[in-house]
Parts: sequence; C-alpha cells; structure tokens
Amino acid sequence: MRKIVIFWGVFFGLLLYLQATSMAQTPIMSEQLVYSLNVYNGKGYGGAFTPQTEDTIYLMADKNSAIFARTTLVYFWPITAKFMAGFQTLNEEVVGTLEILKGGKLLKSLKPQDNSLYYPEGYWGETSVLSIDEEARTYYEKYKKAVDEYYQKISEFYKARIEHRKKMDEFLEEIKKRREAGEEFTSEEIEKSIPREPKPPEGPKFYTTEPRQDYIINLPVGTYRIRIRAEDGTIIQDSQKNLVVFTSRRTGGTGYEIIPGNRWTMREPCDDPARIIYAAGKNALYFNPFTQDEYNELYYNKLEDPQNPGRVERWRWVHITPIKDVTLLFLKGKEVLQRVKRLPYSVKQVPGATLGYDIIEYDQEKQPYEKPTFEGYKLDLSPTLENTGYQINLEKKTGGFFKGGKREVRLVRKENSRLLYALSIFPLVIGVVVFLKRRKRLVP
Repeated sequence: MRKIVIFWGVFFGLLLYLQATSMAQTPIMSEQLVYSLNVYNGKGYGGAFTPQTEDTIYLMADKNSAIFARTTLVYFWPITAKFMAGFQTLNEEVVGTLEILKGGKLLKSLKPQDNSLYYPEGYWGETSVLSIDEEARTYYEKYKKAVDEYYQKISEFYKARIEHRKKMDEFLEEIKKRREAGEEFTSEEIEKSIPREPKPPEGPKFYTTEPRQDYIINLPVGTYRIRIRAEDGTIIQDSQKNLVVFTSRRTGGTGYEIIPGNRWTMREPCDDPARIIYAAGKNALYFNPFTQDEYNELYYNKLEDPQNPGRVERWRWVHITPIKDVTLLFLKGKEVLQRVKRLPYSVKQVPGATLGYDIIEYDQEKQPYEKPTFEGYKLDLSPTLENTGYQINLEKKTGGFFKGGKREVRLVRKENSRLLYALSIFPLVIGVVVFLKRRKRLVP
C-alpha cells in the first residue's frame, strides 16, 4: 500500500512539474512575412494579420480594404491557440508592388497609398470609414486642429476654475460677514448670487487615425492571387497568397441583440426570425435591433481573423447598423401590452458585499461627466403574465411594422422546477435498485 501511495505521489508531482515548466517556457519566435490587414466587414473596419500558416486572405467585394506586407516575429500562443505577431519587437515594411492575378494573368499592379480610418461618432462609435490619399490627409489635419482647439479650451477652463474658486472664497467670506452683522438671506437669494462654476469643454466628437501607406484593394466577387514584386523585378519570397473576394447572400434582415437585466454582460443574439425567445421569472430584457446581412460562415470568420475556424457549408447573419427610430411593441395577439422607446442606460455597481449592480436610466443632468453604458428598448416581464404566447415587433414612425422584426416570446415558469430535479434523479434511483437486487442474488 505504501509503495502505491509513493508511486502516485511521484507521478502527480512530476506531472505538476512538467506543467509548470511548460507554462514558464518562452514561446519560440520565427521571423515571417505577414500581411497586416485593415478590412471592411460590412459595418466598419477591423484589423488582423495573416501568418504563413494561412494561405488565403478573404475580402468583401466592391469595398476598399487596406493590406500591407511586413516582416515581424511570429509565435504560437497556446491560451488562444493562435499565432501572434510581435510587431513591437520587429516591424519592417516590405517594399514593392502588389500584383493581383486572375486565372494566372496579371490584373492589377498596386502601389501603396495614404489612408486612414475616420470615425464620425468617435473612436468607440459604431461607424468607421476608410479615407484615401488627399481625403485621408484632410481628415487628419481637421482632427489635429480640433484637438489643438480642445486643449486650448481646456487650458482656459482650468484658468476659469481657479478664478471661480477665488470668487467662491470671496462670496462665502462676504456672506459670513453679512450674517455676523445680522443680515438674513433666503436660500433663493444665495442661489441667485452664487458664482457659477464653469463647464468643462467637450472634446472632438470624431476621430481620425494618422495616415499610413497601404495597398488599397477593391475587387468584384471572385478568386484571385496576390504577390509582391520587389524593385529589382523579383517576386518576394512568401508574399504569394490566395485571395477570395465575396459578398452577402441575403441583405436587409432584422436581428436583435438581447441584454438580460440579471446578467447584462451576457448578450445574446436573436437573428433567425423563427427563433423563439424564452424568458424566465421576473426580469427585464433590453433589446437592440439591427439590420443584418447573411454571409458564408467560413468566409466571414476568416475575414474577421484569418485564423478563425468556420464551415463553408454554413451561413451566418451579421449585424450591420442599429435600428433606432422605431418603437418596440410587446404584443399578445393583436393587443399591445407595452410600447417601448429606445433609451440610454447606466450600469451602477451596488456598494457593499453583495457584489451586484443596478441598471438605471441615464440622466445627463445628474450624470454630466458620464456616458451611458448602453442603449436599448427595455421590456419588463412581470411574473403575473399569463402563460401564453407573446410577440415583439418594431413599429415605424410612419406606421406599419419593420420588415423581419417580429419574434415569438415564451415565458418559462419556475413554480414546478423541482419536478425537473426529481425526473433527473429517477434513472439514478432505478440503477441503484437494480444494482442492489443483483448484488443480493450474488451473495450466498
């Protein structure tokens, strides 16, 4: 018995040692030519890179996308099971002309162009536009000018705030002296004469990246091949890739992003009109409707990140633009139970040891220096609702319903949930009874 304990102790100790050693190992880096990507994804632009393990780049048809070849260090990261690029360690541009071939024949030869990303709603906004050449330079100069003006206003604001503090001290001292002299004031009089605090200026509402040099590709649907020809006329090693340019199969659908009130970080999509929304107990659901297009799953996944998996026989809906100018209706048949408007909300952590949170309606007057956490259509589901079928739909301002916005809603009751536990334990009970009977027969 003692030998067995020692054996297993040594075995598990060695296992833990090997695991710790493997986790502490420095990843093996290799120098590779990779393509840095800034591609249009149907709703904006996203960045990724293509390591040598991926032989195909995927782009959307008839849209500008920016790519550029760079030499960098690439290593495998086990946590994400993907190759990572060490651009901060090595980031050398590969100079040359990008050639695009179709059926073995040269179709285009591209030189790098100035380009930048313009975010009209700010960096965290929902829209981004790829601007090229003079437009890119103009947007960037406009952004730099707006930033300089903002810093100037900030400087003036700080000076005004110092002046305001001086005036407040003088005001309070004056009030104190007048009260000591027996003069009385009403709160309205004090409020009327108190120095007003200066408001901080707003920063630029848009954002533009600094222009950089990339190859701008805009092609119709098809399969191509790309390569880079050096200045001496040779083809640069490892620069050849397949290029698949695709488009959507269907457009103009309506999808939802659903934010449960009891776990607001766990957002769930509801893209298929035939899908049923199940809700349990007393809860609030926040709906964000989007227009959506349908793409090949493999192509779109590889567009977002060339290392993503996907299935060529499957299709997926992609949210494109938010639908805002509508009213969400909660229906029971033809009866309208709730009419919901889109509102901004803030998530507030509950103080104390409860580690909970509250979702409250955003109030700009009470929260002047904060931004809403999210926006949505809040649907309150009462536990007193009848156990029957409900629907949601989107009503336009001009009347009528938004195409594809209808979804079925089913309420799941928790009153008889204990029966589920009993049913799940029932096979185990039967197994125990059978085991005991067989054992009784075997015992002499």
